[in-house]
Amino acid sequence: MIDIFKTNKLVYPNNIYMIRNTLILLLLLITSKSFAQNRVFSNSFYFLSELPIEKNVGKKFRYMVDLKAVPNDSVSNVYIQSLQIGKDNYDFIQSNVYKKKRPDTLWHTASIESSINAKTKKIWLYVIQEGNGSFYIDNMKLEVQEADGSWSPLPVKNGNFEMNDKNPFKDFIKTKQLPSGTTATLIQTATTNGKVLLLKATEGKVSWQTLYGSNAKTGRFCTLNGVKLYYETYGSGEPLLLLHGNGQSISAFAKQIPALAEKYKVIAVDTRAQGKSTDHTTEKFSYDLFADDMKILLDSLHLKNVNVLGWSDGGNTALIMSIKYPEYVNKVMVMGANLNPTIAAVEESILKQTSRDIKKLEKDNSAATKTMVKLLTMVLTEPNINVSDLDKISSKVLVMAGEKDLIKEAHTQLIAKHIKGAKLVIFKGATHFIPQENPSAFNEAILQFLQE
Repeated sequence: MIDIFKTNKLVYPNNIYMIRNTLILLLLLITSKSFAQNRVFSNSFYFLSELPIEKNVGKKFRYMVDLKAVPNDSVSNVYIQSLQIGKDNYDFIQSNVYKKKRPDTLWHTASIESSINAKTKKIWLYVIQEGNGSFYIDNMKLEVQEADGSWSPLPVKNGNFEMNDKNPFKDFIKTKQLPSGTTATLIQTATTNGKVLLLKATEGKVSWQTLYGSNAKTGRFCTLNGVKLYYETYGSGEPLLLLHGNGQSISAFAKQIPALAEKYKVIAVDTRAQGKSTDHTTEKFSYDLFADDMKILLDSLHLKNVNVLGWSDGGNTALIMSIKYPEYVNKVMVMGANLNPTIAAVEESILKQTSRDIKKLEKDNSAATKTMVKLLTMVLTEPNINVSDLDKISSKVLVMAGEKDLIKEAHTQLIAKHIKGAKLVIFKGATHFIPQENPSAFNEAILQFLQE
């Protein structure tokens, strides 16, 4: 299943959903590969408020928050973001970010001003903190502009932080736990008339870590006919093949590779035409083709009987590998996989959005766009796995999905039911992106299954 959603700007917290514009994504994958390391934040946190806004479509809005940062390192920051949402939580329409490049120790009002899209149903209002230091937040406000030019407030529940001393985030959607060493309290300051939220991050510093998917030290290519598959290896032990989703790359598993490489030889692959892998053929893409690619890669490494972890489209490929090449597969773990692209399996809004995206992209005849169309077309036409084919799988299989996944829970249960001895895990409250939303829970499930 696809991991690409519509948005007008590529400005979204990198610790939440992988939201990106299809054309921009491919360009980023091409231009960002010369870096072997990436700066990461050991402390980061966000919370958000959700407000219905469809009665105000067409109007201008402004989102304002009073902020103050007292940094302990060179990258400390606190900033805001708004995200307009359509019919459901996967229908992303427009994102805007206000981020002060060099925060000082003075209070300032961060403000985002834009228009409410005609398709917008609700709006998410974020406050985001990065790095170490003390971060003060007060007076979250949302206003819409009326026809006479005046501004009318829309209530943000507890936007002034005057309530809920024991749990400052009780009235907000909070999808990430406070990092270890970070505290959140309501305090009184001399410069405000009421309470403000204080986020204090004191543990850990900004560090440099391997940028998985662009590591020259371990990256290699396997050459096929008209295709170069890029892969990276980490750790030692039983081989564990990682297969990412549609439009992703090795970097999608950045929060899994370190934990898995402690006990296994991880082989992370960019599937053809994605990441650093290339494809100069005119061949139609299919999961059968991707499974054939993996067999050739494993042959080149003289490996059989490997463990396979596939997320989303990678899970589809992993299931087909188990059916076509059972001698190459030991244990199989699939996250958010599906057997066919029907509304019985996949959320209908995703299929419709993909169809609209393909029509837009088909107007561009560039090679990169044609490749993206081939990838997106798979979402509407692939896979085509018969339920009876699942009976052929002899490997031990872990079938996973989020409770709020793009893949319908009944379909995930169907897959597990028809694979003999399969183990089923539905992550409560999680979406299709739990490997990034809650890597500790996801990694624990993987490691436990591998060690059984």
